[in-house]
Amino acid sequence: MRDVVDLEIMEPSVVQTASSSLDERVVEWVSITEAPVENFVRKNEMVLTTGIGYAQAPQDFYEFVQDVIQSGASGLGVATGKYIVELCDRCVDMAEEHDFPIVFLPWEIRFADVTQSITQKITDLKQGYIHELQSIQQELLSMVLEGATLSQLAEHVAKQLRAPVYLTDKNGGLKGSSEVDANELQKWSTLFKEQANQLARPLEEQDHPLLTKVELGTCEAGSFLRLPIAQSSNNIQGYVYSILAKDQSMVPAAVFIILEHVVTASAFWFLRENAVLEAEAKVKDHFVWELAKDHFHTNEEMLTRAQTLGYNLELPYVAIVGYPNDMKQMFQSGESSATQNDWMRSMAHYIEEEVLHVAKSIKRKAMATFQASQIIIFLEITEEAGRETVHSFLDLMNRRLITLLPSVDMFWGVGDGAETTFSFSRSFEQANQALHIGKRRKDISRRVFYSDTRVDRVLQAMGEYPELRDVVTDIIKPLYQYDQQRNMDLIGTFTTYHRNQSKVSQTARVLHLHRQSLLYRLRKIESLTQLSLANPDDVFLLELSIRIWHLQVVEKG
Repeated sequence: MRDVVDLEIMEPSVVQTASSSLDERVVEWVSITEAPVENFVRKNEMVLTTGIGYAQAPQDFYEFVQDVIQSGASGLGVATGKYIVELCDRCVDMAEEHDFPIVFLPWEIRFADVTQSITQKITDLKQGYIHELQSIQQELLSMVLEGATLSQLAEHVAKQLRAPVYLTDKNGGLKGSSEVDANELQKWSTLFKEQANQLARPLEEQDHPLLTKVELGTCEAGSFLRLPIAQSSNNIQGYVYSILAKDQSMVPAAVFIILEHVVTASAFWFLRENAVLEAEAKVKDHFVWELAKDHFHTNEEMLTRAQTLGYNLELPYVAIVGYPNDMKQMFQSGESSATQNDWMRSMAHYIEEEVLHVAKSIKRKAMATFQASQIIIFLEITEEAGRETVHSFLDLMNRRLITLLPSVDMFWGVGDGAETTFSFSRSFEQANQALHIGKRRKDISRRVFYSDTRVDRVLQAMGEYPELRDVVTDIIKPLYQYDQQRNMDLIGTFTTYHRNQSKVSQTARVLHLHRQSLLYRLRKIESLTQLSLANPDDVFLLELSIRIWHLQVVEKG
């Protein structure tokens, strides 16, 4: 309204009410309106009227002014001298109460000229406004291209908005901020991380497409606007926050547009940052895989590469290999729109991130890579509490992964701690072997340490001899075939019988069998294997054969 009353054509005009509110009143359009007002006047509109019909009815003019105020108009221009000469006290009081400017214009000024001047002024201001906003957008994009930080972007925007601006990642972690007091920074950064998602709500008025993205949050610390930084509707990278003044009741449209510009620039920054991080992650993945496979020619080469990637190889590490079972089935039963390969890659990346997060939470260093459907981890340990550290780490990993992969069982194999500083490949081979042994013997804990697999490794080595393989095949094959044909599980029956110290009654209770049914099975085992369960040597040979067979060294068929 200030720009309107300062127009040359408005020079003879007189502001009758609320002159102090002229700077706060926004004029988006101008119209000429007589009674009735009804819904012909829109918000932020400058209304011109001759007051025709109100000369002898000041009460009706009061109601007209009241209707104009309630419509959300910016101000009222009244042509005086013919129908309206002065405002009644009630009109003045009402206009002052609502900070509503009423301007008297001499009758001689034509409304057509006033309308033209105001419209031209609005157009000029909009052109300058659009140019200014475009300049801000270009400046922000140029800053990103030149390598500016998110704090520099936030500071640049804060100067335009005259309000603090913060930028966070998708989890609320602070990535950048304008220059603010340290206490304010701590207060808001904590709130963004812990409470923002609960506080932020969509704006009630969404009469512009941009406003559908804007959220408003209010708490004891104050109020804030929040916009998501997204590369697509389902891929939020972070958020832009603008803190509102404590007495701020209205937010100009320019604020939302400027915030949208910083969202665009920030999205570009995140895209660039993600590309850098992805490239770095690939290099780290490749390095950890080379550690596991011992592809380095010298220790010096290994150390140099590690230092460039921020790894300290002089710490004691133990290798852990994890296998997420049923991943493909989980993908097939889900509703993901991604391809299976893309989905698997994203899950692998997530698991790697969880490894680093859990290691950090227990104050240990870790290196990880996902290769051939397995997660390979080198975890820092101490000589005094190596196994306890591994158990703590895997307990946390399982708890966190069950949220992302609820239908997937994780199997873990753990190698021995490194005997020397650079024996990564040896520890990896041990962990890999422990994992496969655990999967074969279907270990209930789904967590097998290499040092606990000595018996399995002996059996595995024994099963490599052709003569012993033939003996095992001759003993197990008849039992296996009978089990397949009759669904009787003679192999499981003997295993339970032997574990219960060859006590028939106790074994029958465990297997929920009648005593005579169990005796029939035991006789059938003797008949098929030509071994006597009363002969300790025969019992040892049968148990040994079953143990080797369970490791799948000998073919089941």
